[in-house]
Amino acid sequence: MNGYAELRAFRATHPFRSLTVDGVEWKYIAGPEPAPAPAEAAKPALIVLGGGFSFGDSAFRTVSTFEPRFRVLAPSYPAVRTMAELLAGIAALLDAEGIQSASVIGHSLGAGVAHAFARRYPHRVDKLVLSGFGLYTRAHTRLVTEFVALFSVLPKAALAAFYRPRIRRLLAAAEDDERAFLSAYSEDLFAAHSKASALARLAVLLDLAAHPARYAATSAFDRPDDVLIIAASDDRGFTSRERETLLAAYPGARVHVFAQGGHWAAVTHPAEYDDVVRRFLEGGRQGAGTSKIPALPLRSTEPRGSGAIRAHAGDLEAQLAAFRAGHPYRELDVGGVRWRYLSRGSGEKVVLLPSGGTRVPDLYLLLIEALEGDFRVIAPAYPAGAGIIGLADGLAAILEAEGVRQADVLGSSFGGFVAQVFVRRHPERVRRLVLANTGGPAAAPLPVLQLLVRLLALLPESAVRFLTGWNWRRWFAPGSQDTAEFWKTLLSDILTRLGKDDLLSGLWEMNEFAHLPPLSVPGPATPPVPVLLIESELDEVFSPQARAALRALYPGAEVRIFAGAGHGAMATRTTEYVEAVREFLRGP
Repeated sequence: MNGYAELRAFRATHPFRSLTVDGVEWKYIAGPEPAPAPAEAAKPALIVLGGGFSFGDSAFRTVSTFEPRFRVLAPSYPAVRTMAELLAGIAALLDAEGIQSASVIGHSLGAGVAHAFARRYPHRVDKLVLSGFGLYTRAHTRLVTEFVALFSVLPKAALAAFYRPRIRRLLAAAEDDERAFLSAYSEDLFAAHSKASALARLAVLLDLAAHPARYAATSAFDRPDDVLIIAASDDRGFTSRERETLLAAYPGARVHVFAQGGHWAAVTHPAEYDDVVRRFLEGGRQGAGTSKIPALPLRSTEPRGSGAIRAHAGDLEAQLAAFRAGHPYRELDVGGVRWRYLSRGSGEKVVLLPSGGTRVPDLYLLLIEALEGDFRVIAPAYPAGAGIIGLADGLAAILEAEGVRQADVLGSSFGGFVAQVFVRRHPERVRRLVLANTGGPAAAPLPVLQLLVRLLALLPESAVRFLTGWNWRRWFAPGSQDTAEFWKTLLSDILTRLGKDDLLSGLWEMNEFAHLPPLSVPGPATPPVPVLLIESELDEVFSPQARAALRALYPGAEVRIFAGAGHGAMATRTTEYVEAVREFLRGP
């Protein structure tokens, strides 16, 4: 199961609870407490405290791992700015849930909160796990104070831009799919925070660092057997001196050190990390010192997919010729505008495949041929001058002409723009919706579109074709060296079949989509339909922020991320791509 599928399933069964503490609302996840059998004791409790940008459900894997043996609480931190307020809130959560004491796991900021909580409420802490944390030196405290002051006057986007490359470094050693998921999820967290809430997390750490006496931060903890400290020698979040200061506050504690784990060892070495924490919480002894790091599995440099998909250029050329010969266009007049479209395949379900920025379906030949054995596939070519609304209404006219009441809609890239307009104008015609390598209205892939179109309108057709081809090759010419030439040749061939009006129409339609009012899902006139979002980790067209905005627009959607793939994942990873689509479309 991929990361977003796990998170979606978790959220479905772990709704947030709410509690007001001293006028501040807390949101938290609380696992169920089953009524014990007469001879059984109640489950022990466990509090999971996440890092700086996290929310309660960010700990979904930790909660899922431990809730069979523990009753788990995972709070989201409210936007308070003192450690004392957080400590009082966590104690109030325990009271509200009828929990006298609990074990506590904290990572990074969460470890700082756990560290202070164990000193303020030692009688409420059973066992304590601190990961990726150290006690700031005075110099580090001054530096972070200046950082908070600086970013208080800068826009929120600047704070995200500062942390983005640091998160990439933290995730560099993670497995491919995990790296892709957590990179995307980090963007969700950035988007979910206001500047005030993000800076409040740093303010809490500064409060702890600036008032060590108030929180007994450096005083020794007198229960060494109940403490596990997890660190990594290469953790750049805290200096070695700061980690040593933390260790000095827990003389005799159990320590597990990763030689190479970075600040996020739970991600870079998940199996070992989970095993260390599980054995400690369930009573097993830990060996102090540096643990041996298991060798990471070698990652294949081969692109994933079947041999049939990784064909040579000559195979693809023959396949294209056969595709064009076997898929003649049908024609339809819609309000005086001539539409052309393909309609092939078999099966009770119909897949409507709006074309992308190339305006014709030829680029989708591998996808169409893979789907038409199980589905009837309708794929239009766009007429010039229709406008984004006209394109959506033209699709509806084609379905009407083909006697199709309802279809599954798969929109990729620019086709995703058309699909989103279509589902809002004709919701009754959509059974399921797939949006692939695309964005919402605020995510048009070209800047200053209005100015660009006006400038291009003054140029000769050859110049417009040249500039369009340059962009297309950047975006849509994927694959290994032996197939990249085929895709470039196909793009050039498509360009020769399009006139200047066609190329400018695509830009005008993109501009129209970019200026649509904000879309809501489900909107008042749009019944909810199941949605699948397909993303590529290295999409050159839609930025990580644009992808996060699309996920926020469709909060109930399934999400599939292709690790290491670019905008052309439909061509480079066709087998996996088609299987993801098929699995989704099999649903009711």
